[in-house]
Amino acid sequence: MENELKSYGYVGQIARINLTGSTVELIPTAKYVPKYIGGRSVCNKIFWDEVKPGVKAFDPENKLIYMTGPTTATGIPTGGRTEFTGIAPNNLPEQYSWSGIGGWFGAELKFAGFDGFILEGRAPEPTYILIEDGQITFHSARNLWGRKVHDSQAKLEKWHGPDSKSMVIGPAGENLMRNATITTSNDNVAAKSGFGAVFGSKNLKGI
Repeated sequence: MENELKSYGYVGQIARINLTGSTVELIPTAKYVPKYIGGRSVCNKIFWDEVKPGVKAFDPENKLIYMTGPTTATGIPTGGRTEFTGIAPNNLPEQYSWSGIGGWFGAELKFAGFDGFILEGRAPEPTYILIEDGQITFHSARNLWGRKVHDSQAKLEKWHGPDSKSMVIGPAGENLMRNATITTSNDNVAAKSGFGAVFGSKNLKGI
């Protein structure tokens, strides 16, 4: 099955990242692929299975799901597009929505060994997540909280090397502004749905 998954463009595992307990669970991508192909399709299935009716955007029970697709990290034009889904704070009434995002992050996530991740819970303090060579670790973001996007990205590159690729929020997301965005190192933005505020509600500064 591992070889079959690689032939479909996936590396084989999705990370469930629980911010409340700082824990990680690995889910085989084969649970969803190839029946569901494409980042948003896999996200939709995960959300349908795991999020109960009535969950609000800023509830810890809201799950922000990020997935690559089978063409991510290939040379196929627009293949680098990836997807976030979850309950969106900028919809009235709040409802399930999605936001596409481009840039390097999706490809780097695959190179690090993951096809996507599920963010759940709420960190007890401002936190950022480091994903590197198959390992996921949790770090204090107190020195980043309150900083704008580019300043935060520069700090992360200083700490983890100039080749690191991040996605972060700024003060808008931290303060739960409902149109807040998530921005990558090369200024691609998940601008739809207000998911930057969901990062903020989870005390998550960046990844």
